[in-house]
Amino acid sequence: MVDLRQMEYFLAVVDHGGVTRAAAAICIAQPSLSQAIRGLERELGIELFHRTGHGLVLTAAGEALVAPARQVLRDATAARAAVAEVVSLRAGRLDIAAHAALTVDPLTPALATLRRRFPGISVGVREPRDDKELARLVRDGSCELALTYLPIPELGLPVSELGSQQVWVVLPPGTPAADGPLPVRALHDTPVIGIKGHSALRATVLAALASAGVRMRRAAVTRHSEAVVPMVLAGAGTAFLTRWYADEAARGGAVVRALDPPMVCRFALVHRPGRLSPAARALLELLRRPG
Repeated sequence: MVDLRQMEYFLAVVDHGGVTRAAAAICIAQPSLSQAIRGLERELGIELFHRTGHGLVLTAAGEALVAPARQVLRDATAARAAVAEVVSLRAGRLDIAAHAALTVDPLTPALATLRRRFPGISVGVREPRDDKELARLVRDGSCELALTYLPIPELGLPVSELGSQQVWVVLPPGTPAADGPLPVRALHDTPVIGIKGHSALRATVLAALASAGVRMRRAAVTRHSEAVVPMVLAGAGTAFLTRWYADEAARGGAVVRALDPPMVCRFALVHRPGRLSPAARALLELLRRPG
């Protein structure tokens, strides 16, 4: 197989008018250069130079190879430069899968910092329907990283815990509630809005309710996270939400309280085995920073 070094040697001979001057220019022994040129001719199955008493003269095939050889070396130089840009974070793309609540926090602030520091990096964010789809997106290379709540089923992929989020109870406007944390047991028989696809977050809430002996009535179920706050504000039911969504609901007039005992949901990063790209490593560093 023809390699880049053979192309470089071939063009050196062409540009310097012979093996002796080419060998001196590229700092290689003349016999080694001659051997490399003959090796290239064997690979291609044709002579590239006429050997005359006055040196080497390009054959028709050699003349035909000059332009493509120069293009190959230009492309190789461009490829090296492209890789160098990605390594130094001047360019590249990072694709991430994340559940909606983790997209708004902590992913969005981390991505904003990443883009300020490395504006040449473009980012794609996809919301999986569930953990099964999240794992597929990582396995097939559609996404390099994924953020999800813990615990998750065994995915056969590396999982690194990153932190935790407090879960708040969000009640419709006008719901009587004392100031301060709301006892979980006070929620018994309250109508609740469920969110499909957030199995770990749902499991955390259900475990806390079960521990307190609390049963709630299902008022509605939706797969659309963005619909939950409007549903609470319209009085459809109560929801358990992370801080960003709880704050949004409070601005709309909902009654938002911490819980006693607190509900906390852990989250983690999932990725394919092997070394992460420079952009992924930079984002991971930002996600691991406290606050």
